[in-house]
Amino acid sequence: MTTSTRRPRSALGTGVEAQALVSKVMTMQAEAGLTIAMRMPILLKGALGDRRGQREATKALTEKVSAVMESGLAASQAVSLFWWDLAFSPFSQLDMSEAVARATSNTLEPFSKRTRANAARLSNRRR
Repeated sequence: MTTSTRRPRSALGTGVEAQALVSKVMTMQAEAGLTIAMRMPILLKGALGDRRGQREATKALTEKVSAVMESGLAASQAVSLFWWDLAFSPFSQLDMSEAVARATSNTLEPFSKRTRANAARLSNRRR
C-alpha cells in the first residue's frame, strides 16, 4: 500500500482559496458592469447603422463564444486531472474543496481575462 507525501490542506488554506475565488468573481462583475455601461452607446449606434458599433457587436459575440468554448475546455481538463489524480493515488487524502476551487478558477479565467481586457480597452478609448 502506498502512502501519499501530500499533507492534507488546512481549513485556513481552503478558506484562503475560497476568498481568492470570491474576490475574482467580484472583480469580474465590476469589470463586466463597466464594459456593459461603456458598450451600450456604441451598440446603440451600431443598431442605427454605424459601422463601428456593428464591429463592436460582432467582437462582443465572437469573444463570448470563444470564452464559452475555452471555459468548457478548462472545466473538462480540471475534472479530468481530478479523476487522474484519484486513479493514480487512490489511498491519498484527496481534498475535494481544493479540486473544486481549482476547477472553478480555471473555468472562470477565460471570462475574467476578457472582461478585464474589454474594460481597459473601452475606458482608454473614451479618453
